[in-house]
Amino acid sequence: MINKDLFLKITKNVNELINNSFNQLYLDYPEEYVLFLASGEYDEIIARNNSLNISPYTISGHNIDNYYDFTRENFLCEFMNLNYDFSEITEIQDNKFRINVEFLIYTHIWEAKPFLKRLYRLGNLLCGSEYDWKVQIPLYNKSHFIKNEIIKPFNTTNTHLGLILENNYNTDLRNAIAHSDYQLDFESKTITFNSKNGISNISFDDWSILFTYSFSLSYYFSHIFAEKRKYIIKDWGKNYFTIKMPFSDGTIKHACIQYETDRDEFGFIFN
Repeated sequence: MINKDLFLKITKNVNELINNSFNQLYLDYPEEYVLFLASGEYDEIIARNNSLNISPYTISGHNIDNYYDFTRENFLCEFMNLNYDFSEITEIQDNKFRINVEFLIYTHIWEAKPFLKRLYRLGNLLCGSEYDWKVQIPLYNKSHFIKNEIIKPFNTTNTHLGLILENNYNTDLRNAIAHSDYQLDFESKTITFNSKNGISNISFDDWSILFTYSFSLSYYFSHIFAEKRKYIIKDWGKNYFTIKMPFSDGTIKHACIQYETDRDEFGFIFN
């Protein structure tokens, strides 16, 4: 169970932390901020096809990640609108069906490659690292990647997002959900699940908090990312930008890109 005040407090907090993180990147590393919003990506298919004779380093117009996560995010929004509508109530009661669906949503959030890629890039860019065009999300043992390549870098920044991520990514619970290794007890209001240290428990109330944080991280990250792209021309006072881009000879040179508002798309400017 979660009440309206706590739900709104959590969502507001996560929204503000993510927005502040984007703003910090904009102020500290403006060139990397543009490249981040442009979704620079190394395209393996282009790289393997020598006949194309074009660079495998692409930006958003050619990035399939823009489409991969649409179904998950759309379902997440519809689920929250249907199940967390506080317009006429002040608290969300425990419900067996809803909790089980929340379990699936929770695992999908922490398995979603586009979401994890963006988290990884933002955290590492805020640490002053170069933009990683070729992020490798492991097929197995994602917990090591999330803890060491995402949470750890965020913990070295002053954004406070690392603590939110650390407190709400529960490897044991995620694994138990994925393997149907859990039990709901409505008398004790407790979720019991197997973990690497044996039997573990989490109350229904604590689960509601955990789920709300994870939902907020996924939703607001995507929402703010889209909003920052939408208003980049207004923020910068222009629609063309300079980014650092790797070339086939191993050098890194500057390239010019532009943003087209109507198509919500970045593209290279060729002389």
